[in-house]
Amino acid sequence: MAADSPVDEHDVGGAAGAASPWRVAAASVVGTGHVAHGQPCQDAHAYRAMADGVLLVAVADGAGSAARAEDGARVAVASALEALAAVVEAAGGSAADNTGGVDWSDRMTAVFQAVRAALEELANVEWEPLRAFACTLTCALATHRRLVVGQVGDGVAVGRGSDGSLFAASQPQKGEYANEARFVTMADALDHVETRVFDGPLDAVAITTDGLLRLALVLPTHEPHAPFSPLLDFVGQTAEVEQANARLAAFLASERICARTDDDKTLVIAVHAPVDAIAAGDPAAGGGSSAHEAADELAGGSVAP
Repeated sequence: MAADSPVDEHDVGGAAGAASPWRVAAASVVGTGHVAHGQPCQDAHAYRAMADGVLLVAVADGAGSAARAEDGARVAVASALEALAAVVEAAGGSAADNTGGVDWSDRMTAVFQAVRAALEELANVEWEPLRAFACTLTCALATHRRLVVGQVGDGVAVGRGSDGSLFAASQPQKGEYANEARFVTMADALDHVETRVFDGPLDAVAITTDGLLRLALVLPTHEPHAPFSPLLDFVGQTAEVEQANARLAAFLASERICARTDDDKTLVIAVHAPVDAIAAGDPAAGGGSSAHEAADELAGGSVAP
């Protein structure tokens, strides 16, 4: 069962109808544990794939103990996306590839400051304590040559280089005690914003909440699972956004995945593909029968660890 209202921005056309080089599929699916207790999906995601080659992603996981967790997650990803866009504009748009002198840690901290301010405003308007909107947040800014990830909480980011090698672009944060997560609403949240920058040819990136931690990473080493690559390939081979989203949601809601976790699950996958191939609908870059075969394999759960 997919989330009722994930924030899902598809700025894939850009100016004058130009295509983005990023193919993106995303889904937020309610966990079986939440269904059993009559709770909504408390995850949210947002992304913007722009024609200049910049990709922006935000993924949030509302705290299960927070009264308005789903609202906090939705506001967090929406405000994060706007703040990330401001960072790109300040860096000169696609020139983000060439800003070696940029302090990305400062820029990402500014993004999280903006998110926290948006949550504080929400709390004031709704006459609720800030903790009622507690959530984790993982943000990514990517081009074909650079990946910047900012994080508070236990989300996961995985990247894939042009050579096909997978790497962990973030590691789940924990709080002071075991099984305690960090949230953007905590008083010291801005002191715990972790920023990681990866330079080099980038083929794909995936961002997920902790509900899929064991799908994405091998524990306790936190190395990406090798079988994670077919998920990325699936998105690269699917030209239709809605089709990719629906198949991804079905995969996340499958019995095989739900047997391993009863938590909400969010996954945003973006694969860099040649713009001319996307514009032409080239099956080699996506949309061919191989996309259907990959999706069928996913639905069967054969790529799940």
